[in-house]
Amino acid sequence: MDSYVSRRGAPAWLAAALLMAGLALGPQALGAQQHRSTTTAGLETIQIRPNVHVIFGAGGNVTVHSGEDGLIVVDTGATDAADRLLQAIKAISPQPIRLIINTSADADHVGGNAVIGAAGVGISPDPFAAGGNNATVLAHENVLLRMSGASGSESPIPTRMWPNDTFTSRFRSMYVNDEALQVVRQTGAHSDSDVFVVFRKADVVVTGDIVDLRQFPVIDTAKGGTIQGELDGLNRLLTEFIIPNLPLVLKPGRTLVVPGHGYVADYGEIVEYRDMVTVVKDNVEELVKKGMTLQQVKAANPAKGYRGRYGRDTGPWTTDMFIEAIYNGLKKVGS
Repeated sequence: MDSYVSRRGAPAWLAAALLMAGLALGPQALGAQQHRSTTTAGLETIQIRPNVHVIFGAGGNVTVHSGEDGLIVVDTGATDAADRLLQAIKAISPQPIRLIINTSADADHVGGNAVIGAAGVGISPDPFAAGGNNATVLAHENVLLRMSGASGSESPIPTRMWPNDTFTSRFRSMYVNDEALQVVRQTGAHSDSDVFVVFRKADVVVTGDIVDLRQFPVIDTAKGGTIQGELDGLNRLLTEFIIPNLPLVLKPGRTLVVPGHGYVADYGEIVEYRDMVTVVKDNVEELVKKGMTLQQVKAANPAKGYRGRYGRDTGPWTTDMFIEAIYNGLKKVGS
């Protein structure tokens, strides 16, 4: 692995230092930076910074940033967990929810928009708002397009769940809670609606489903996801937003990464995830160049070595589905 990382352009000493840090600190290193977890309404909450909490179990991971202006909530989980999620958020702070950010249009990331939004007040309240001043819900424009449905047809998703503020630019930047906050467009990775959320002062990056540490990344080709976009997103995270704990590797300081699903991570773990995606993609590409069919590629097991850690044979996202998404993406590029 060290030689592979070095071949990809990362210095060999960086990989070695990260490995030494991991061996020295062990898996409890991140936990040492965290307060003890609490459970509210069946949802686990962990404080990863003095003013940043992560809530697990509501669908996608939910990040809550608190400060003098109120609460910023990144993603709102699944609809059936929305009431419990609201209880968990209120257990963190009684302050009003001011801003909700959706990292994609996936149901397990936007499902609580209506309930969580109704419990808040907009970041710039409108005194003439007919429906009340719910929290601002910010997302990439494609989230609204996905949720509102095809033109001329009625959407099955209630309008109160839709974002009420959208953007298409490379960044949406603001200053809230004495925090420099950036919402970063990274469309075409997991889907056509992806964004990162960067809390610069807290040094926390929320990735949405571009990073899913439970499994191989979900490349939702039906919604604009691509394998190259996924790799571009992972590389951008590592080169622009996530800082490793170097050169003082035995100290706890580092950027913390909240994935769409799975545990809170850091630079080394995202490097490992990026390298895994790259290796599997390269393996599939070599087989495609040999003229193999999809079934032949699957039979060749290009994800060997990673199946035990990230693979699934059943469920909504399997190893075969990941291989198929890569295969079809490469064939489309080559056609």
